[in-house]
Amino acid sequence: MVILTQDFDGFGNHLLLTSHFLANVVEHNYELAIPSFSRYVPYFEGTANQDFEGLPVRLQPGGAVFDALYRTVRIRGGWGWKCLRRLPSLQRLLGVRLLLDHGSDEVDLNDPAYLDAARSENLLMHTWQYRDKIHFAQHGDFLRRVFRPIAVHRQVVEQVLRTNRAGTDVLVGIHIRRGDYAGWYGGAFLYENPTYARAMRQMQALFPASTRVRFLLFSNEPIADTDFADFDTGRSSDHPVEDLYAMAGCDYIIGPISTYSMWASFYGRVPLFHLHRPDQPISSLDDFMVFEDQANIKRWEPSFS
Repeated sequence: MVILTQDFDGFGNHLLLTSHFLANVVEHNYELAIPSFSRYVPYFEGTANQDFEGLPVRLQPGGAVFDALYRTVRIRGGWGWKCLRRLPSLQRLLGVRLLLDHGSDEVDLNDPAYLDAARSENLLMHTWQYRDKIHFAQHGDFLRRVFRPIAVHRQVVEQVLRTNRAGTDVLVGIHIRRGDYAGWYGGAFLYENPTYARAMRQMQALFPASTRVRFLLFSNEPIADTDFADFDTGRSSDHPVEDLYAMAGCDYIIGPISTYSMWASFYGRVPLFHLHRPDQPISSLDDFMVFEDQANIKRWEPSFS
């Protein structure tokens, strides 16, 4: 059995990593438990109803030992994580194996060694770099069914989109990421509002003057309306799920590098433009790309020495 244990900061991180493992299980049919996703379970039809379309997937690993192990290792650097990491003999005694990332190197979930272990051992996956890019794309419709928001959130999203599509021709989602981005990569992607306004102005110029372009603004912090007074703008509900799926209902998405906007692009098949730097120009609609399999995410992240 494979047990996902790492408790990430970031909704998009959880969605994408869990989806890679789910796609791999569709293809290879081994037992998977996703307790690391527990805080988001109520938001989605598949997880809320524990409906994984017959796959051997469950929310919790089951059994007192596994449940206790998950609680002690889910936070990297905690005492339980440190003990298991440093004591392979303790792992053997408990009948588990703790798998960690190998630096920045990705691990293919289709690797025969991993698949053999997934079927024959109890693996605690405290990882971010494990991927199944091929089957993520192939089983995209399954992932969209599992992570379809429950009705109460869908209804809000539908209303947000109805309101913001009224009287406009093109709806562009603008992801203004703040909060934790102050510290991520030294704040390299914590852009000020003028950066977004410049991108919006360039985006608007890509359409004929008669095209009515509205920008639907999303942020994890309050948005200063005066900074965007030159544009036709709208808002969502400020709920993380409803904002994510309203973004997935736009025609285009612009924002800094983020798994949150990647998931919105994937789910709604919406062309996405990631600003890798604050002065990056938007010169063509051909620069937008629908996110399918998280390919080359590392090349989008700068290296700081």
